[in-house]
Amino acid sequence: MKVIDAIHEADALKANVFSQKAKITWLSRLDQRIKLEVFDTHLYNDGEEEITFTGYTPDDGEKELLVHEPYAELYIHWLEAQIDYSNMEYDGFNAANAMFEAVYEQFRNHYNETHKPRGRKKTYF
Repeated sequence: MKVIDAIHEADALKANVFSQKAKITWLSRLDQRIKLEVFDTHLYNDGEEEITFTGYTPDDGEKELLVHEPYAELYIHWLEAQIDYSNMEYDGFNAANAMFEAVYEQFRNHYNETHKPRGRKKTYF
């Protein structure tokens, strides 16, 4: 899923007044989190290229987001949650965030099952 596709899908599901730039910032923060929490904690499988990610800019609408199908719907739920939170619609936020967390957990579990974790260096005191 591309950045712009996630934004258009979320906009179609939830009317809002937030700019595309704000939504790109929200997606950028999420992908930074995913890179740090998931990709950076595992080794890459043979044939996979290391993911480098420094964030999205307003010109990055055609860039692919880091998580692919069948888990890409997490971006839609994330945007819905951010919209509701920013509008102080906390019931909507809780529902969208619960959906986001469920799909994010499924993605993390799948990634954990298909990639070896990085070793941790022992620290002696």
